[in-house]
Amino acid sequence: MKKFLHRTAAQFEAARKKAREYRLFAKTKPRKDRVMRQMLSIVEKLNRGLGVALEAVSGSPKKLRARAIFSQDKLRQLQRTMSALVPQIRYWIRTGFVASGKIISLHIPQLYAIVRGKVGKTVEFGLNWGITRVHGGYLLARLARDRHELHDKKFVLRAVEDHVAFFGKAPRAYAYDRGGYSAKNVCALRKLGVREVGLAPQGKARWAVGEAVRLRLVRERALVEAGIGTIKGSRYGFNRPAARSMAMMGACGQRAVLGFNINKLIRELAGRKNMRLSG
Repeated sequence: MKKFLHRTAAQFEAARKKAREYRLFAKTKPRKDRVMRQMLSIVEKLNRGLGVALEAVSGSPKKLRARAIFSQDKLRQLQRTMSALVPQIRYWIRTGFVASGKIISLHIPQLYAIVRGKVGKTVEFGLNWGITRVHGGYLLARLARDRHELHDKKFVLRAVEDHVAFFGKAPRAYAYDRGGYSAKNVCALRKLGVREVGLAPQGKARWAVGEAVRLRLVRERALVEAGIGTIKGSRYGFNRPAARSMAMMGACGQRAVLGFNINKLIRELAGRKNMRLSG
């Protein structure tokens, strides 16, 4: 690795100068694209050289320890990420479109763009979560393994399956917005044991419950947004956690939900015993 650093010192310096030129002096799009192509050529050479150096380290009889093992694994992850990222950047320069599956983070390449379609928040970056509110206002959270796992029509069933796994039976009533509606999902929820299926229908379809039950379930469904907004606050830190891996992001998200549920439980216990809390 020392030989690699010594041999590529001039390339690192050239890359630094190109980055400075791009940020300070490239004012037009043609010049920006030209500087970016030159930067990519340098980065590709450095990344190939790093790959060769890492292979040499793997073949060395000397065993690594502690920090050296962590550093080697981190370098391998960065080298693999850059190998996939550079072609995506070239595609963007050539076509003007973002490549499918665009990498948005060097340290956590599993992150992705999530199209929200909301005013002021058309796109978010991170991981998909499924949040369920159970009776009493407590929350359950599930982290998606990929961007397609927890789409509404899938999560509407997965939430009830998780409820059965946790509590041994399906909820008596269940509400979800129209994103999860389909006649097939209504039947599947009834087979799982849900007696009052409150999926908001699409188009001219009718509700599967009576008017009084519909109004109650709509009110219950609206309350989940309040819980989500609370865990996203600075007190619980669900949003933008200080994490450097996908596993740690999952741990931070579950920690936020756990903190929310514990605080809610303690407040309810204190209320039953006529206690007062301050903090």
